[in-house]
Amino acid sequence: SRSLPTLDLSFEGHAHETRRRVNLPSGLVEVTLQPLRDTGGARDTRVRVRGFYRTRGDLGLNWDLGRGPTPSLPTVWPTPYAERAGRNTQTNLDMRLRFDVTADIGWGVSLHGRAHVLDNLRWGSVPDGEFVGGVVNQLSPRDPIQVRQLYAQVLLPFGMLYAGRMGALIDWGTGFFLNAGNGLDDDTGDVGDRIAFVAPLGGLLWSVAYELTASGVGSDALRPEIKPAFDLDPSDDVRTFAFSVSRWDAPATRQRRLDARRTTLNFGVLAAYRAQQWDLAAGSQPAINTAIRRDLEAFVGDAWVRADVGPFTFEGELAYVGFRIGNASLDPAAALNVETTGQQLGAVLRADWRQGPRFFARVEFGYASGDSRPGFGARPTANAARAGDLDGPQFDLTTTPRDANLNNFRFHPNYRVDLIMWRRIVGTVTDAWYVRPMVRARLWSMLSVEASVIGSVAVQPNSTPSGRAPLGVETDIGLVYEQEHGFVARLDYGLLVPLAGWTNVVRGVDPSLAHALHLVMAFRY
Repeated sequence: SRSLPTLDLSFEGHAHETRRRVNLPSGLVEVTLQPLRDTGGARDTRVRVRGFYRTRGDLGLNWDLGRGPTPSLPTVWPTPYAERAGRNTQTNLDMRLRFDVTADIGWGVSLHGRAHVLDNLRWGSVPDGEFVGGVVNQLSPRDPIQVRQLYAQVLLPFGMLYAGRMGALIDWGTGFFLNAGNGLDDDTGDVGDRIAFVAPLGGLLWSVAYELTASGVGSDALRPEIKPAFDLDPSDDVRTFAFSVSRWDAPATRQRRLDARRTTLNFGVLAAYRAQQWDLAAGSQPAINTAIRRDLEAFVGDAWVRADVGPFTFEGELAYVGFRIGNASLDPAAALNVETTGQQLGAVLRADWRQGPRFFARVEFGYASGDSRPGFGARPTANAARAGDLDGPQFDLTTTPRDANLNNFRFHPNYRVDLIMWRRIVGTVTDAWYVRPMVRARLWSMLSVEASVIGSVAVQPNSTPSGRAPLGVETDIGLVYEQEHGFVARLDYGLLVPLAGWTNVVRGVDPSLAHALHLVMAFRY
């Protein structure tokens, strides 16, 4: 008789392995079988790290526009304290290292995080020594690492569930209202502590979210030994509820459709509601006499649509912010009982034309509603603004009659249309409309040139330093070098021709030209 093939059965345990041999009929092969095991202790974890190191520099010339002081500021832009033959130039170099980490810890389960190292740290800003001429070392800043996002997601049978501190889950829209801050030259980004659920249904993405925008003072203010600290009074929480529906193609999917000249329609609608009942006076201890009945309610709506038709793209986005604050005072003793309201509107319209992969042109129109009070309201201070000021609060409850309306819409600071006026001097687009034609051409495989002209006019002339509407015409030219992987560099030059809105009426001084150089080098991984 001939020998028979065998079946090798292996039973794995923590301390030993049991093997059995079983005779089988001829014609079968020898195999090894393993029983089902608990996978809780043997997860297949993958960690992916992406990000960039960025260093960038600026050279600014005459950003104060040579117009002299405003009623509340020495100049509209800080000037050097050491006079150098009338030259008003300033420079900046800074850096940032970004880590975007994703850990896949199971089927459909992952953790996500974003951290910034030496975020926007200015070169030479922390010298190790009082006599800086002899310094040979730079100190680490107080907060060298900033954790911006940390959240988890899980794939459920009926959608995706997210929990934690996160940015925008879908980076749709033009970016003038909602902006995740993913760009290489971005400074900030929208981040919130929220629970969100996203589900595909009928070819659309539906999402709902609950955000604890601010939790107020904690129990550690009264009893530091209690760990962890609890929300001392939930009635002072700021809570936000959001809903959105969208049809959105990922950038790679959209690019394939653009290359094939396929017509593509993307759109999205978002609505959010925010409320706060009580508040605590800033810097005060939690007590009955420091509580402020805030009664805040706010509604946000945003609608976006984009159509790719052959070589053309038509895109538009409209955002609305409306709110009511029963008591806007920061002092609990000042029960003003004056309702403060706001009706703010912002919009961007675009028309693009592509001539193959080497030429791109765009015409853009932007609008941000304004307020009749002096100043733009982009970076307001606590002091009331006077006619001729660059900035200031857009409401005043101390005057008679009281101004209890706040109507100026502010674009997201990451949405930049120029180099000098809106980005640097004012801070963001607000209380104005602008027109921006732009062209981009690829000179060779890795080098492109871009040029744009931005004409801006104030919506409310009272907001400008002179009380006149025309603001300026700026020309920006950029040169971009981009390798397929790893490195991108961009050098921009800007020339601002300020118009009558910047005239110093009191002194009778017209504004003068301003120049800017901006360099960004990013090493991506």
